[in-house]
Amino acid sequence: MKFSAQAVPASANRDDNLIPLINVVFLMLIFFMVAGNISRSDAIHINPPASLSEKAAAAQTPMIILLSSAGSIYMDDMELDASQLKDRIASTLDKSQDPQALSVLLKVDAATPVELLLQTLGQIKAAGMLKVSLATRMAERSA
Repeated sequence: MKFSAQAVPASANRDDNLIPLINVVFLMLIFFMVAGNISRSDAIHINPPASLSEKAAAAQTPMIILLSSAGSIYMDDMELDASQLKDRIASTLDKSQDPQALSVLLKVDAATPVELLLQTLGQIKAAGMLKVSLATRMAERSA
């Protein structure tokens, strides 16, 4: 009686080790999709000015207005000029059931000239908006 060793082909078992790896990758993908923070981005990139104040903005959701250093004004991802901005804010105030509860969050680039900021704030005030906040970033405190 002769026994011969039968060789198992090595290529047959290579795919079996890949299935657990695929499962782990899919589980990680699902975890990061669920745990990740997905937020809406602004129409233009704004680098806000620094501030030492730690006061947070109001808890309610404000109207967000972006003002670039070149003078571009954006509201609801649409570029507006100063008169259109005034009209949009006024119409939003007219449509609101409680105009006292509305507020504006103005995101201004740090390189924006002060004159341009004051003109924009004047347009917001002329539209009848009572509450305006300026978005800033925390400045580094020197020791």
